Amino acid sequence: HEERGPLRDWSLAILGALEPVLTPEQQERGNRAVSDFKAYLGELAAKRRASPGDPATDVLTRLINGNDGELLSDTELLQNCIFILNAGHETTTNLIGNALHELTQWPEERRRLIENPDLIDTAVDEFLRFQSPNQLGNRMTVEACAFHGETIEPGTRIHLAIGAANRDPRQFPEPDRLDVARKPNRHLAFAQGPHLCAGFSLARMEGRIAVSRFLARFPDYRLAAEPKRTGRVRFRGFSTLPARVGRD
Repeated sequence: HEERGPLRDWSLAILGALEPVLTPEQQERGNRAVSDFKAYLGELAAKRRASPGDPATDVLTRLINGNDGELLSDTELLQNCIFILNAGHETTTNLIGNALHELTQWPEERRRLIENPDLIDTAVDEFLRFQSPNQLGNRMTVEACAFHGETIEPGTRIHLAIGAANRDPRQFPEPDRLDVARKPNRHLAFAQGPHLCAGFSLARMEGRIAVSRFLARFPDYRLAAEPKRTGRVRFRGFSTLPARVGRD
């Protein structure tokens, strides 16, 4: 806890450098954050090598130990740590913030969820669909393919619009309506197939716990001021979401 101060700033700078279009300042800030983050993690890794933790509960020790005799290089170790730390909190933070905001915009669905707390499983998937924390995915074609009459050549970089896919009326009836009991709900917030997010089960669990416990404790919460989005294209969330949780 006492060392986590700069982690959020590093994370925001790095994730901000993943936007489809970058300014030189965003790119420089992102690269500087990676360098600073790696320096911090390098010292932390050295401490773990000198005094290992329990690999069953200490992720860094487990990464250092490798798998079946195969060890990560220093670069692989540090970059995987950055990836795990960033991916492990940014999208979940946005999931929770987006969910609580949408429940203020859809009071009937909020009441429905409070009165039927067992709906939290389907509700979390609906929050993920309705306001996908990660709006874009990147791919590169390995062979020529045709899509909607367009030929895409090998080596083409493609931005996949996850947020748009999750509002596709051919897949979701009334796609622009929040429905906390929606079934089926084959959203793409975590991607699919071999690209499925490794942390999807953890993210769902965190979302269920955070939203359900918040509603149980503060069922009458309301917005206290105009929320502000981060302004990023790829990651959809709020920079500020002021709320009142008690009586005036």
